[in-house]
Amino acid sequence: MRLAISLTLIFFFATATGAGQRRKEYLTEDELDLIRDAQELGPRVAAYFTLAERRLIILGLTEKSEKQKEKERKAQEQYEKDKKKAGPANAPGVKPPVDELGYLHDFTRSELLRGYTQSIDEVMSNIDDQYNRKLDVRPALESLEKFTRETLPMLEQFQVKNGGEKAALQEAIDKAKEGNSGAKSAMKTIPKTEKKPPKPGGH
Repeated sequence: MRLAISLTLIFFFATATGAGQRRKEYLTEDELDLIRDAQELGPRVAAYFTLAERRLIILGLTEKSEKQKEKERKAQEQYEKDKKKAGPANAPGVKPPVDELGYLHDFTRSELLRGYTQSIDEVMSNIDDQYNRKLDVRPALESLEKFTRETLPMLEQFQVKNGGEKAALQEAIDKAKEGNSGAKSAMKTIPKTEKKPPKPGGH
């Protein structure tokens, strides 16, 4: 037990500290590399939420953002232009756009739900670790509260098909609720981050 951390965070984030001893990994190696590249807490939390959201998209619980759709449209348009430019003989050699979420179709629905759970769990664990090192975690807590609040209703709409999915769904719902209530409680203890005033003469 880490005695230095506040009682509030111990109560709500204790289960997150064992994330590194997880029974099975539900994130891919490429995704883990993405997380490792995000050294700071803010970008790392955002990366985990992106991975969690991707799973909700594949599960049909939410849609891609307009930004993502626009990116795909532009990639498809560029592909069509390149294919036309290459001509009929060389068109087969032009590579089509890569579906960024395509790799997730290899996962079962239960595994996708557990990937969501793992992502939230890891966010909580990272916040816990940063707080213990006396670093600012308020923005991350706000992000955690917002993401879990918005995605919990999506999870509750999921229609399970078997016992495995039912168990995985319950874990995801429980983790979302835990993360949300924990973030709310912690924010009562941790004040909002104050923006530093600009230095005199600075731009």
